[in-house]
Amino acid sequence: MSLEQIKSELAEMPNEHQDLLAAYLVHLRHQRDAEIRREITARIDDKNPAHWISVDALREKWKD
Repeated sequence: MSLEQIKSELAEMPNEHQDLLAAYLVHLRHQRDAEIRREITARIDDKNPAHWISVDALREKWKD
């Protein structure tokens, strides 16, 4: 199966499935990169509330 065939199949998938696939591909990319894994782990482990952002603030930031 060619990349073009895969793209065509993906374009016809329901949006929810495309979203799940996109998340999975990001996950695979992060697994390949040890530095990103370390940064994500450090951010998850950060207990300082001053470094946190609320869901509403994040949505506002991503609005553009």
